[in-house]
Amino acid sequence: MNEQLKEHVKSELIKEIKISFEPEDGQIFLRGVVQVPTEEMRAVNLDPALGAFRFQAAIKLEATKQGHLVIEFPINETYFYPAGSKDPKTDRVVMPVQLLSLALASARGYLSALSGDFSGFDRRTAKLTALKKGLERLIKTETNADALKDLKNQREALTLQIAAIPIERKQLETAAKQFEHLLGFTGEKELNLNDELAARRNALVLKIKLAQLTPYLQGTELGGIRIVHDKKDGNGENYFVLDVNSELTVHIPDVKTQPSSREGMKLAPSLIMRLNQSMFESEELARLEKEKMGSSLRNLTIELKDDGVHVAGTWHKFFINVPFETTVDLVSTASDVFEARVRELEVGGIDFEFLSKFVLEAMQNRLDHALKGRAKFKYVGVEKDHSRALQVTVDPKQLVPAFPDLHLLSVDVRDKEFLLKIGHDAPRAEAITQGQPAK
Repeated sequence: MNEQLKEHVKSELIKEIKISFEPEDGQIFLRGVVQVPTEEMRAVNLDPALGAFRFQAAIKLEATKQGHLVIEFPINETYFYPAGSKDPKTDRVVMPVQLLSLALASARGYLSALSGDFSGFDRRTAKLTALKKGLERLIKTETNADALKDLKNQREALTLQIAAIPIERKQLETAAKQFEHLLGFTGEKELNLNDELAARRNALVLKIKLAQLTPYLQGTELGGIRIVHDKKDGNGENYFVLDVNSELTVHIPDVKTQPSSREGMKLAPSLIMRLNQSMFESEELARLEKEKMGSSLRNLTIELKDDGVHVAGTWHKFFINVPFETTVDLVSTASDVFEARVRELEVGGIDFEFLSKFVLEAMQNRLDHALKGRAKFKYVGVEKDHSRALQVTVDPKQLVPAFPDLHLLSVDVRDKEFLLKIGHDAPRAEAITQGQPAK
């Protein structure tokens, strides 16, 4: 998110703006520096040393099941103070409610335009045009030379403002195209966002388009929002979590997950998708598998656990039922590519390697069901132990359409959960981490 802020917030007034997630108390803060143009304030003889102010805006989040995200700014934790202050607690000034409301009103109009609603420009044009016509009527009747000159100056200023509106609109239309993937889920173009965003005085209300995040989930609703800390990847990263509930036929009980024993990533991913095991289960899928595998393979179960994917079942042949169990390891091999590898499949000293084919077919069916055709599959062999593996290649632009420049970097399995770790490829990620421009 800070990368997005740095790339898109271009202002001579706002400097060093960053967002901070604090999972201990579930809070979010927007912090930065406001640079006051001292040259334009010579009339009040402003000390240049007081031209920069650090500010903090506290953010409180609330969500509805219909996908509305309410971003509220509590007044008591929204303040500013001189950048050179040696005692910020004493020097801080709580943001006046009128100033905050003004800033939010500006943000509402900006977000509306970025989301495809440019009606604000039409309303502003109509308002300025009406004011100009009023001035023209006064000009025709004014006899005082000084007053007439002032009225004409006002008319000229309005003319310039009206002429600037189409230029500003074109600039925002260009920015909206750059934001269309990101704002595909932060604002719906078919809604009149000006009315929706104005619902609360000190808040922004946005509509999250969940289909842009996970288009393969059916009947989705926003389950809630949280701030969490990931101890596994990088040096630890704080994440803003959107919980998405989907209509499923199989209910999986909640479990307390623990970090898996696998080595974490050196650079933390930009986002993590955590799919519940219920995404891999359905009555229809079980029926199709039974038809495809015939009567020889029975009672097939697949469970996601901390040490891998556990597959169990019974092999039926000549009135004999032989139970078997194996583990499938999910191993990332390249960007957007991972493999499902079956460990040694042996029961009572008998090699059941031929069952690997059925196990991998079951894995393919479930991955294809969960990702709704957004992955391609290829059977490959691991030469060193002659085992069979299933190579899975995902289309990153379809995996999370809201972030088309990100890639699947790694996969991980936890108890009852399948994790997709998504971010920039290595050169881009390292450049961002080091604060350098990516090539």
